[in-house]
Amino acid sequence: MTVIGVDVGGTFTDIILMNPETGLQIVHKVPTTPESQDKAVMRGISELLTGQDLEPDDVELVVHGTTVATNAMLERKGARVVLVTTAGLEDVIEIGRQNREEIYSLVATRPEPLVKREDRIGLRERLDYKGTVLENLSEEEIENIVSQTKERSPESVAVSLLFSYANPSHEQRVHEQLEKSLDAYVVSSSRVLPEFREFERTSTTVLEAYLGPLVVGYLKKLDSSLGSLCKNAKLAVMQSNGGTILAREARGNAIGLAISGLAGGAIGGHQIAAQASLSKVITLDMGGTSCDISAIDGEVVIRSDNEVGGLPLRTPSVDVKTIGAGGGSIAWLDQAGILHVGPQSAGAVPGPASYGKGGTSATVTDANLVIGRLNPDYFLGGAVKLNYELAHGAIQSLARTLDLTAEQTALGVVRISTANMVQAIREVTIERGKDPRGFVLVPFGGAGPTQGVDIAEALGIGEMLVPPYPGITSALGLICADLRTDVMRSLIVPAEPENVRSVYRTFVELSDEAARKLLDQGARVNEVQLEWTIDMRYAGQSHELNTPISGRDIEALSKTVHEFQRIHEGSYGYSMDGRSVEWVTARVSARAALSRYHSQEHIASSSAESFVTRKIVLPDESREEVYVYRRDTLGAGCNLDGPCIIEQLDTTVYLGPSWQAKMLEDGSLRTRRSN
Repeated sequence: MTVIGVDVGGTFTDIILMNPETGLQIVHKVPTTPESQDKAVMRGISELLTGQDLEPDDVELVVHGTTVATNAMLERKGARVVLVTTAGLEDVIEIGRQNREEIYSLVATRPEPLVKREDRIGLRERLDYKGTVLENLSEEEIENIVSQTKERSPESVAVSLLFSYANPSHEQRVHEQLEKSLDAYVVSSSRVLPEFREFERTSTTVLEAYLGPLVVGYLKKLDSSLGSLCKNAKLAVMQSNGGTILAREARGNAIGLAISGLAGGAIGGHQIAAQASLSKVITLDMGGTSCDISAIDGEVVIRSDNEVGGLPLRTPSVDVKTIGAGGGSIAWLDQAGILHVGPQSAGAVPGPASYGKGGTSATVTDANLVIGRLNPDYFLGGAVKLNYELAHGAIQSLARTLDLTAEQTALGVVRISTANMVQAIREVTIERGKDPRGFVLVPFGGAGPTQGVDIAEALGIGEMLVPPYPGITSALGLICADLRTDVMRSLIVPAEPENVRSVYRTFVELSDEAARKLLDQGARVNEVQLEWTIDMRYAGQSHELNTPISGRDIEALSKTVHEFQRIHEGSYGYSMDGRSVEWVTARVSARAALSRYHSQEHIASSSAESFVTRKIVLPDESREEVYVYRRDTLGAGCNLDGPCIIEQLDTTVYLGPSWQAKMLEDGSLRTRRSN
């Protein structure tokens, strides 16, 4: 069986081919084609197969991580949506919550709603909070709504009626009639997100409608192209929840791909760490455009909500923080002459100045080239030649204004880029009560290992683990991920003995639904693994804590009150003994293996012998001649002392002074600070 993982980044598209039975791994990178991501995907797969003389028909599975949905949200390039909601609630997506990013700003702004006011239609019907009908929905009213919707010629329709999570009957009738009468992508909140809170449920349903046509159309096109090249291959796509779904099942699940491109990195970094028996790691995926960070303590954290571009996303998502900090991040001066780096990026086109494709702005890549960390003749294994003169010229233009040398300015660019990532790591560790010094840093992406030591030293982290193929680690995460589906249902009942059986029945129904979804995708019954959790709160609170359930029986459900109080005290420093507790939303996750990952065995057997030396600028601005190694020639067990440079196809590892490194059996590089 041959499996291919393809991760599309802002600058490069990363590809890894693996044979799970033998552990064979082959990596490849091609420039991303932002105008149509599938072009780079197909080109990269074709080049990899041709270059290795492999038969396309031997490929059985392609797992894809895409930023199509993410980009559509950030750039506001989704479908035109009509929202059908209960009369009087047409403005709920605009009113939103009273949350403020900048509470003291006198000119604070909010994201524009994805549905214009004239495209929101009120429907005469009413349910109460228990789902009891207060005002019947007539057939005449449905016909009227269908007529009004047709007049607006939408690409998508979102149906979100008040309290439909408790009783979906009205919503289902409207959905069915709209689907029969319109050639549009129709979704309803009782299928997308059967949870309470009208704003989050409505906004998430609108997002599904907004993204659906684009995502489904893209995957359909890619699946067709892939079928022409690899006739036996199934196409799966990474979801925000860290699991995969077959592309043919994406209709109605587009919202689950909102951060598809980010989840693979956390999964891949966790897999590499697990092979080294590390449980507390900070994954840092620094590519050409952005940097994705996740703090993992045991397992990858899955949150029930997220946000992209100011848009609330109430769907299970890997806990990843993203900032605009990559190799292509542009260095610039503000009006006061202060140096900044990012979040703007040179991207794949025109790219950093050193690419020689017309870019003139100085970037982090240019800075690392000027201080000697990058080899101009061995970028992407020599596939891309970097122009030192162009990089130096771009940095020099900043240096003149700053009255510094080009080398000093380049170091400044690297330091500011590092500081941006350090601050992001603090937000997912220190601000959540975790000490980053107790974690191991796992830097990857094309640029992560080049600045990993700088980041670790700034945080007081004394150990790093660099994956065998850092630039392809996100793609590796794709082929390590399982099929996964998440289902939920709001209950909102007191956590009392008389309600245990009804809550248990809800979990059984959700478990059957989740397992059925995986079986429909080809999973075997004995492979399906279920996990139960429930959102809980003290009566009167407005927000919940997700509480794990240790088993799948009534007794385990009864123990959740004690577990909730323990989690509440750990999160907020106190618990309220004697206060009534509520069960709010039941959640079930179902998983099944999509492919079997087999770690590779590092076969190089040479001792640590450098092939050349290179003069680099160290962080203290001194210049030193250091050894340069090629990673594929370093045997397992060999040791290296910094400062030195380790080059490979997909990245360059910089090992600073006082750091030591050792090659592990799987090809990972474990580094430690010696003092």
